[in-house]
Amino acid sequence: MTGDEGPVDDAPAPPASALWLGGELLEIATALFPDHPPQAIREWADPVRWRDPAPIGHRFLVLLCAGGDGRPPASGFEDILGAFSEAGWTLRRWASGHDGANSATALREGFEARVHRGGGRGILTLTGWTPVVYTGRQWSEPPFTISTAGGVLCNDCHGWGMCLECEGRPYGGGTGGYGRCWCAGSSDPGMCIECAGTGLLTPEEATSMRRHRGLPHTDSGDTESHDSNTSAFAAVSERSCGCGEFRCFWHNTVSEADGHPLSRFTGICHGCGAQRDHAFSLPLPGDTSA
Repeated sequence: MTGDEGPVDDAPAPPASALWLGGELLEIATALFPDHPPQAIREWADPVRWRDPAPIGHRFLVLLCAGGDGRPPASGFEDILGAFSEAGWTLRRWASGHDGANSATALREGFEARVHRGGGRGILTLTGWTPVVYTGRQWSEPPFTISTAGGVLCNDCHGWGMCLECEGRPYGGGTGGYGRCWCAGSSDPGMCIECAGTGLLTPEEATSMRRHRGLPHTDSGDTESHDSNTSAFAAVSERSCGCGEFRCFWHNTVSEADGHPLSRFTGICHGCGAQRDHAFSLPLPGDTSA
């Protein structure tokens, strides 16, 4: 993680909601892949901030993967979505932007799960997260947190998209609960001035931030060898970007290169917006010499 976020271990112990979510996703995936049990890859928490650096709450996340080992998939993407639907989840499909990949979001009572099947015989990932658990005042649900955002969170509003001084109420809701907040003079009163209410840095701002910190635009490495796509995914999920952040929604594609399967993982760093790209050479199906 980045120095701004603090170590992962600073987060409180996972609540009952996080334990339920992990068990629910594991049960769904196990039923779909009885001969190739899914693996829990990582559990972590996103801090939620308001004006101060200290978190006011946390969102808890879990990442599981299944398949992608070179064999024909035991279940198709429609089977996966059907299993979520039967378990009481509401589905929302969305374009993956990657050839041959499939993506959807499953929602249930404030919980969300991102379902992604990689291209070719790519890996299936299930990334689930809880509603935010607050430590004091019960705030509304933020638009997103660092792991669930489609970019880098705004440094000024921490992703809320609103002016934090007046809590989005510029007239009669200024600092102290009265008066006229300074954000009222903007074209979008009550919105965060820095990000214009999006909650995210623009790509240009993220590039400027990387340049200021001396970070490269890309984070990649030479092709490595791994004994399976599952172990390759576990390795890349633990690998931090040059900025120190591990959070990244990885897209996986498996293709052929030099007679061997080549697994490529690509994504955008949630800490600095760098393009991340790591490739792994896999053994041929049935090859046990690796």
